[in-house]
Amino acid sequence: MLSSLEVAATELMPDIEQSKVIVFISGKKYYIHTVTQGNTLYSIAKAYGVSEQEIKEHNPNLTAGLKIGQTIKVPVTEKSQAQVEKKRKKEYIQHKVKAGQTLYSIARDYNISVATLREDNPSINPQSLSVGSTLWVRRAAVGSSSEQQAQKEMSEYAENLNKATDDGFEYIVVKPGETIYSLSRKYGLTEAEFASINDISNGLKAGAVIRIPKSKEDSVEQIDKAADEELQGEMTKTLSADENIVFRAVAATEELNVALMLPMSVNSKTNASYVEFYQGFLLGLEKLKEQGGGKTKLSVYNTQHDAQKVEQIVKSPAFEGTNLIVGPVYEDELKPVIEYAHTNSVPVVSPLANIAATKSPAIYQLSPDAANKYDKIADLLDGSRDIYTIYAASFDKEFEQEVTKQLEGKSYAAYTYSFNQKSILTPKNAAAQSIEDVEELLKKEKPALFIVLANNETDVDRILGTLASAKVAITERSESCADYVVLGTSRWSRFNNIDHTSYFNNNVVMISTYHAKRDSALVREFDSRYIESYKMLPSLYAYRGYDTAMIFCGGMRSDIEYKMLDKRYTPLQTGYKFFQTELGGKYINREWVRINYNNNYSITLE
Repeated sequence: MLSSLEVAATELMPDIEQSKVIVFISGKKYYIHTVTQGNTLYSIAKAYGVSEQEIKEHNPNLTAGLKIGQTIKVPVTEKSQAQVEKKRKKEYIQHKVKAGQTLYSIARDYNISVATLREDNPSINPQSLSVGSTLWVRRAAVGSSSEQQAQKEMSEYAENLNKATDDGFEYIVVKPGETIYSLSRKYGLTEAEFASINDISNGLKAGAVIRIPKSKEDSVEQIDKAADEELQGEMTKTLSADENIVFRAVAATEELNVALMLPMSVNSKTNASYVEFYQGFLLGLEKLKEQGGGKTKLSVYNTQHDAQKVEQIVKSPAFEGTNLIVGPVYEDELKPVIEYAHTNSVPVVSPLANIAATKSPAIYQLSPDAANKYDKIADLLDGSRDIYTIYAASFDKEFEQEVTKQLEGKSYAAYTYSFNQKSILTPKNAAAQSIEDVEELLKKEKPALFIVLANNETDVDRILGTLASAKVAITERSESCADYVVLGTSRWSRFNNIDHTSYFNNNVVMISTYHAKRDSALVREFDSRYIESYKMLPSLYAYRGYDTAMIFCGGMRSDIEYKMLDKRYTPLQTGYKFFQTELGGKYINREWVRINYNNNYSITLE
């Protein structure tokens, strides 16, 4: 029973709001509480649901009592971090952590705040993510945060960590573009010393929290600038196989000189696609000018799909002083351009082609990396669905090759489609059972995935029609029909006679390098500008031209200094995010677009 004195003290004790700041120290979680007027050890312990003794154990400096403004660590108890596990499937995306990912990079992948990720994943340690572990990503918060906010939140986490620790280290957050070499040099460490105090087994990534001995903190002012200039000079002369180029931003007060190298015409015949790319590029420059992006000088070179012509262009006096090169389109024309880029530390943007053989840290490839293509449909291949591949007499061999690789080690049934007065599915592998009607596949309780490999327009149309009809027949009998999705290929877009209603009826999913919905506000605005300027509807080439100008002419003013890394660019609707294949390798966009045709006749993009 409380004494009257204790009751009075309790009544007078001000409410303490539990701190939202949580840090990990030596693998343990702590709230970081700042002592304010009226706080007592008893009131703090009560507010956080721990004992006074526990607080004392983790804060040996409290022997002299509490002081206003003092920072103390309060252990997070199991009870305080328990969260109700509900509404997960519909309201959250499950993200499996991959090697090299940081909390910052995951936040950037989903454009979600670091604070939200930490709130929904209370056991997560921002300093050390476990590869293969699952994070919950709140769907409603996706797209609600910016890169700047993520950087700010990670910096705040490091600041709070520094307030709470006294282990002889200063905690800092790796900025985009920083390397082991640059940080070691910056803080007066050898690379071996840096590696001995930081886990860099998966490389160094932007947003990672690293530690530096406090005695080295001031070394940043002792950088040998002459050595930096010498290093830069050497890189402009020659570039070894495992070096990167140091790009420099062009100040807003300086003129940006851009070379646009496209086969505008070949053998005197105009190439409409590249003209449209150029027109979209011009609109991008106009938009940047409106946004105060500085002065740009654009030089357009017709490469004529001729390697010798490209070499003449690069050696011409007019090419001198070029800061940014967009093109040429074809890889066999790249050699003289890359030599210029290495000598002058200039980025080269490949806007349309996949660069296969050329290894260069000057290249930025907008076409997404094939290795990441099927990451977008991981949820369809995770074992939760029965999988059926549907062949026909004529099928897409490239699509089949990609799909077969994704299905390695997975159980699936393969059928060959044919039509003889009615649709027929003939078993193609041992897992496929003989069936009289496709309804037999749709009556199962487990959701299904149909991968349609047929590439003849008539076959594709009939397969989609057969599935949709079977679904209608089953539901009209008030029977249960399996939830199913059809995986197709973006090459179906060349078909002119398929009623797209069948895409919606069958929940068709496609993976594409690019997609623009004309009902999007940004796309509508661009379309209006393009129609006003050129009296025609824009094509995907025009959209890509606009995106290229917005990303790289804008990026040359600042982002190029950290290699455009760890930032998602979305000029119109399709997203771009670059990663480097290896040290000394090219930078490739890894953002594929997943297009979902939904039963409610809406199209959603992921």
